[in-house]
Amino acid sequence: MPKYSIGVVTYINRFEKYFKPLVFQLEKFFPDVEKNYALNGFYNQERQEKYLTEAKGFLSKTSASTVTAYKEHHALSHCWNQLVINSKKEKILIMNDDVRVSRLFRFCFDLQVGLYETAVINRSWSHFIISKETVKKVGWFDERLVGVGHEDADYGLRLAIASNKKQMPKNWQHQIFCLGLKNIIAKNEDPGWKNISATTSNKYAEINLKVFKEKWDISDQPKEGYLHAFNAGYYAVRPGMETPLFYPLSALDKKA
Repeated sequence: MPKYSIGVVTYINRFEKYFKPLVFQLEKFFPDVEKNYALNGFYNQERQEKYLTEAKGFLSKTSASTVTAYKEHHALSHCWNQLVINSKKEKILIMNDDVRVSRLFRFCFDLQVGLYETAVINRSWSHFIISKETVKKVGWFDERLVGVGHEDADYGLRLAIASNKKQMPKNWQHQIFCLGLKNIIAKNEDPGWKNISATTSNKYAEINLKVFKEKWDISDQPKEGYLHAFNAGYYAVRPGMETPLFYPLSALDKKA
């Protein structure tokens, strides 16, 4: 049996066009893999209740292991953390809902998943591997980023800092390349966070950028204790903005 699970987050306005086709492909090409899903919330509760009934009915006819359903919007970071917690496997392949996969991707992925604890696939955080051991050393995704956006940049910086401090071996952060994978990059039209934040370019929540800038001090010059990243500057966490322990690490001990 595969030693990894799959986790996907979706919401009402991407369910039909993006999420359902992906689920059909996962059923076809990953029938033996544990699959956990998170149905994120929405500001219109009447529409959301109807959607959750339909979505849970749809997933009940699949091999889904767990379905976490929210009436109100939750941070994407929160949903990712729950996918990690709900996994009975040590490693989790987390994917956006606007991804397409094929049998070739399954073949390429299975050849490489055992090599690294954490890895971005095809240079995009739209699909990545993370292990529970990584979370134990680096921490949870930051749920103070309450919308969508900058979760990946924040975690990538924290991974790099942990690696520089020799807290993790070199195979804990890597990039792998897989054929048979298409990233559509759909817009977040009418997002669930609409009532808590404006949106930039129909894609990210402005409040996430604000929190990211409050958390990370950025310098255009090298400084002691700062990490050079993204070819755009040097980063260090501001005092008092360290990532909280959102859940006890014992939550990661779920076994198959």
